[in-house]
Amino acid sequence: MLSHSELVQIAAKWVKSYLKFPIIETELKCIGSREIPDILAFRSNTSLIVECKTSLADFRKDFKKPERNGQLMGVGNYRIYCAPKGLIEINKVPDSWGLIEVSSNGKVTIERFRTGNIYSSNNSQDIYKQRDPFFHLSDIEKERSFLYSILLRRMSNDK
Repeated sequence: MLSHSELVQIAAKWVKSYLKFPIIETELKCIGSREIPDILAFRSNTSLIVECKTSLADFRKDFKKPERNGQLMGVGNYRIYCAPKGLIEINKVPDSWGLIEVSSNGKVTIERFRTGNIYSSNNSQDIYKQRDPFFHLSDIEKERSFLYSILLRRMSNDK
C-alpha cells in the first residue's frame, strides 16, 4: 500500500501535469488558517486542494473539521480526495468533492471530478458558479496567507 507521502507526491504531480495548476505546495501551514492541506494549488484566478487519505478512519475524521462541515470557510475553490484504489466508496464522498484513486503502481484514475479546462473563481459570474457542481466559495484571506507563505518558502530556498 502507498504511504501518505507517496500519495501526496503522486497527486501533486498529477495536479500540475493533468489539471495544469502551475503553483503547487504540499502540506503547508500558515498563520491565519488552521487548515493544513496536503496539496494546495493555484492558477491565476482559482484554487484547489487535495486531501490524501490512506485509511477510512482518517477520511471520516475529515468531516469533523469546521472547514468541511460548513462551520468555517475553507481554502480551495475545487476540492478533491485522493486515496489508494478501492479505499473510499464514491457514495461516501460529498457531491461537490472529486475523488481520484491511485493504483499500487502509481497510476491516477479520476473517479469523479469536473471535465474541461475552465475553472470558476470567487469573482466569476454567479451563473457559472451555480452550473459547476464542484465549485466552492473559498476564504480569500486564508488563501492570501497561504500564498504569502509559499512566496516566503520559495524565497528562502533561493538563498
